[in-house]
Amino acid sequence: MWLLYNKVRGQWGQLFAYFLIPLFATIPYSDSYLEDKRAGVINFIITRCDKRVYLFCKGIVVFFSGFIVVFAPLLFNQLLCFCLLPVYSPSENVFNHPTYNAYQFLSTVQLPKLHSINPYLHNLFYMLLNGVCAGIIALVSYSISFFRKMNRYLVVILAFLFYLLENFIGKLISSSTTFSIADYLIILPFSSEITKYQYLLIFIMVLLFISAITINLRCSKDEV
Repeated sequence: MWLLYNKVRGQWGQLFAYFLIPLFATIPYSDSYLEDKRAGVINFIITRCDKRVYLFCKGIVVFFSGFIVVFAPLLFNQLLCFCLLPVYSPSENVFNHPTYNAYQFLSTVQLPKLHSINPYLHNLFYMLLNGVCAGIIALVSYSISFFRKMNRYLVVILAFLFYLLENFIGKLISSSTTFSIADYLIILPFSSEITKYQYLLIFIMVLLFISAITINLRCSKDEV
């Protein structure tokens, strides 16, 4: 029992993965470059340190800000569940089936062996996975802020729309969970197909590469 475990028509996990993660990730710090630029602070900063160091260090901070604001509430939610539910349970009760019969439903969950042996370590894996994806989204939002005629609202909205568009196109391409990023971030106990993490890894690496290139191009331009 946990926020991201979408058991039997549970919608909170889907709401968190599809809508709240891109907002939580991008709002806190992704527009900090624009704010520094608008206030003129950047002109003082780059006279005291290398601009490349400044922009890449800010990118690292943006990534971890997105990671923390998503990882922390998931961890807190798990701690709240500890207060109400037993620490160890042989299995979830599914459709009122007895415990010994419930595992036939759980065999389709992502990483089923880890879920059966240590369900809380399984949950921790999803916390980290959600945090990393949130950090990547925040980094993409940060790189968007380098384009001309951007403001803090566009930086958040464009990253949010990009995330929704990817999931929408992923559902159109295939009815399985392979091409929709949000489906990697929630536990789907009745998934007809185990999610392939190769696509998620490639997608993350591509976004990291594009963000790094964008930051590097900004480093080559004069700010003062």
